[in-house]
Amino acid sequence: MPALKSQTIPFGASIPANGRARGFTPAPQEPAATEDIARYIAQMTTEMAVIARSANLDLLAYFLEMANIEANVTARRNAAAAPS
Repeated sequence: MPALKSQTIPFGASIPANGRARGFTPAPQEPAATEDIARYIAQMTTEMAVIARSANLDLLAYFLEMANIEANVTARRNAAAAPS
């Protein structure tokens, strides 16, 4: 999976109604497979849920765990649907 790239808008740039700074062109990115994205989200939500639980943020941890379950289901569904 390609690395996620951070993009910043130069300080002082005016932002028009469309939300993009003048002269700002997002870097082209390779399309990632849905399964890869779902697996990445599953990994991240697992880590964030552990952090939330350690800080006694139980409701937030619960929602992160639900997102983790959904990401895993999505990854498995897309893996099963992929042509072999």
